[in-house]
Parts: sequence; structure tokens; C-alpha cells
Amino acid sequence: VFFFYGGKLMKIKKILACLLAVVTLMSVLLLTGCKSEPLVIKESDTCIVLKVTEESIGGNTDMVLIDYMDGLVKSGKMTCTIQGGMVTSINGIDNPADYSSCWMLYTSDEENANAAWGTVDFEGKQYGSAISGAETLKIKPGQLYIWVFKSFT
Repeated sequence: VFFFYGGKLMKIKKILACLLAVVTLMSVLLLTGCKSEPLVIKESDTCIVLKVTEESIGGNTDMVLIDYMDGLVKSGKMTCTIQGGMVTSINGIDNPADYSSCWMLYTSDEENANAAWGTVDFEGKQYGSAISGAETLKIKPGQLYIWVFKSFT
């Protein structure tokens, strides 16, 4: 009887060890899956890079950049103000009244960029000026939208 009980105990220990291993593996995979790149990268105070992912837009294929930015503002990832259809402030840096400096938008979305209007370098790549403003530019997963505070004086 003792050996039978001992054998049963060994089986229970093996089952528990297997269950513990499975739970540990699932926890590691879950935590690894939760790690994602940030949606807002503060390259500097005057260069803010927005990354768009499939998850971050929830399958909305008609979302424009300003709506995406509103979501980032609501989640506390950035601040931004718009006046008269123009982005006038990002993260506390305001366009001056004389517009000698202002926030300019660039994108990796080649269909919506024009390098002839200007480019910006980010991580060794050149990105063209956006051909639309934030209120009309439809965003796409996998693309970057780069705000740069430029001085014109």
C-alpha cells in the first residue's frame, strides 16, 4: 500500500510540475507579447515621432492623424493644441505669434509625402513633408508621422 501511495504521490508531483511549467511558459509569452514599441517617441523636445500600429487604430482604416493624436492626448502620451486647423503646440512648445517657427509634419508614407517640400532625417532615413495637414491626412499602420519644430529665421 505504501508503494502504491508513493507512486500516486509521484504522479501528482509530476503533473503539478508540468502544470507549473506550462503556467510559467504562458506567463512569459504573455508578458513578451505585451511588450510593444512606444507609439510616441520623443526624439527631442522639437522632434516627436508617432508610430501607428494596427492595434493602436483598432482597425479604423479611415482615421485621420488628428484623431489619432487626440487618442494619444487622452491616454497621456502627449499634449497638443490646434487652432484654425493648424497644430500650434505639441508637448508645451508653441508656435510663436509671428510664425517664425512652427510645427512641420513629415511622414514615411510615401503616397502622402513630398520630398521636394522638405525632408527630415530620422534613424538614418529621409522622410518627406506631408502633403496634407493633420486634420485630413489618413494614417496607415506601420507608418511614421514626424512632427518637427522648425525655425524660419
